[in-house]
Amino acid sequence: MFDLRQFASIAPEWYLRLHYHDELGSTNDEARRLALEGAEHGTVVLADHQSSGRGRRGSTWASDPGDGLLFSLVLRPDFEKKFWSRIALATGLGIAHALRAGWGVAAEVKWPNDIYVHGRKCAGILAEAREGFVIVGVGLNVIASPKGGLSPEGKGVGEPIAVCDVLPSPVSRERVLAAVLDAVLVEVEACADRFDEQMVRLREICFLTGKTIAFTASDERRVGKVVGMGDDGSLRVEVDGAVIAYTQAAEIRVI
Repeated sequence: MFDLRQFASIAPEWYLRLHYHDELGSTNDEARRLALEGAEHGTVVLADHQSSGRGRRGSTWASDPGDGLLFSLVLRPDFEKKFWSRIALATGLGIAHALRAGWGVAAEVKWPNDIYVHGRKCAGILAEAREGFVIVGVGLNVIASPKGGLSPEGKGVGEPIAVCDVLPSPVSRERVLAAVLDAVLVEVEACADRFDEQMVRLREICFLTGKTIAFTASDERRVGKVVGMGDDGSLRVEVDGAVIAYTQAAEIRVI
């Protein structure tokens, strides 16, 4: 069980904004309910277990109770809505930075909304914009990763991994959550006017750069080699000899 007393001592300001549940259907749904009731910017909903956790495009996020961090953050950005599409990437950058700076974990951002460590999925992000606010949901494997079948990318690639799998000694979920929340909020609040600087750092830890991928865009299945990320956060892929910038893509699989 998440140690609320320890978290309060580590991050007292976050503790005051934390809504903890042993189990929820979806932290994003609960965060949205709170936001509609007026919850402030930076409100956090955390659950030890989700019965209906979801990811991007209707996928699910599995985690055994006590193994990971399943939380959602209520954001009320003070910048124009045209920049809200940057929030998922900024969240990924914040998570990767927290893991790298705090524990030396070689975290990378898999465009547009995953965190990979040693080629395996460690975290997923789901950003849902509503009128006047954004809900950012995060599933992060900390103590252990869920067991299951192989990913569509094949053995090893994309399979789940936990933070503690790559550390010499265990780390507490309470410390990881505090570090991640601090880093995510900093990056989100900066993604309107400092996105150029963020893109420099994102390019340095872009998992897909240089890899050949299969993906779906505009309802068509395509194959190409990732050459990098554009200034606007798009993924630049060489397809049939031409470099195309994609702002949206799904079912991205490394070949």
